[in-house]
Amino acid sequence: MGWSRFSWEAKDLPETSRYIITETYGLRTASRQEKVLIQQVINSCFAQESCWNDVASKLMPRLQQEVEDKFAHHREGDCLVLTHGNRVIAASVIDSSRSSDNHLLTGPCITVEYRNRGFGALLLKESLLLAAQGGAEVLFGITRANSPAARFVYPKYGGVSVPYEFDLGQSGISHWRVA
Repeated sequence: MGWSRFSWEAKDLPETSRYIITETYGLRTASRQEKVLIQQVINSCFAQESCWNDVASKLMPRLQQEVEDKFAHHREGDCLVLTHGNRVIAASVIDSSRSSDNHLLTGPCITVEYRNRGFGALLLKESLLLAAQGGAEVLFGITRANSPAARFVYPKYGGVSVPYEFDLGQSGISHWRVA
């Protein structure tokens, strides 16, 4: 299965959201106590999509390490969570460094029962805006070409896709290189 690398122009990102969140939902940066919950949401989301099965054994430990690194270096601000009451129902981990080849380390991860409500688009927009604070003029996100994210979420906000190839076993997630 192929990969797609999406790009967004930071200057073209919307400033305000057209998505309304009711008072029972909240979108914010993660707290230190939510690390395990974030990891559970990410694991669940990738496990629910069959397009990740063939790379899960290499990808999931790297995603877990990205979350561990963010929290170990007090960078939990690079993790966004969407909550419903006290429950974390979605998460996104970003790389805000200007030179990153992949600013959306996990992409928007929404638990299955909360999908198809616009939360993916909202979390994508907020993730891109947060990553753009690092100074990158163009932001990047890599996903499987046949994933729901590639088909329905990443094209939003002017996302442009190009085919992408790389060796998952050779480099860090935030600096994937064309093979």
